[in-house]
Amino acid sequence: MDFSTEFVALRDKLQQGQDKAFHSVQNVPVAGRVAALMSTFDLSAERKLLGMMPTGLSGHAHEYRLLFAVPTLDEAALADWWAYAQQAERELVHPDAQHEFSIVSVILVTQQMPRGLPKKLRRLSAGRDFKKEGSGWSSVRVAAVDLCTRQVSTNRMGDALRNVLRPIV
Repeated sequence: MDFSTEFVALRDKLQQGQDKAFHSVQNVPVAGRVAALMSTFDLSAERKLLGMMPTGLSGHAHEYRLLFAVPTLDEAALADWWAYAQQAERELVHPDAQHEFSIVSVILVTQQMPRGLPKKLRRLSAGRDFKKEGSGWSSVRVAAVDLCTRQVSTNRMGDALRNVLRPIV
């Protein structure tokens, strides 16, 4: 298996297969590292009381997907990428009074995951609650894609991300 070729094919499939509402850019710096693909989704909508009655206020939500090639992913590298994911969330999410929520998804594509790493990944959890300021929340999701086994592993918050990635992988 040629990792570079497989990675580029996966990147292209991800970009083409995601919802058309996502805006994608290749090779973009984010929080000090260059993402092979950054896809963003922004939604603005009027807030409604009980989901039906307009309040005259609007809110916005965001999702950021960052794709990285990580040929070797071991425990130390996972810890480093987890710290990076939290830093990226702090840099990308800027809540204001209309902020509903933001999701930062970091997707790591590796050649082969060591045994036990998916379990360690599953335990990771991070996010921020801005409700005291009246401005929603944010969540960090991390997925690791093993190109040899075609396995997708995620942290606890990443189940929805796994559902997006599985058909592509």
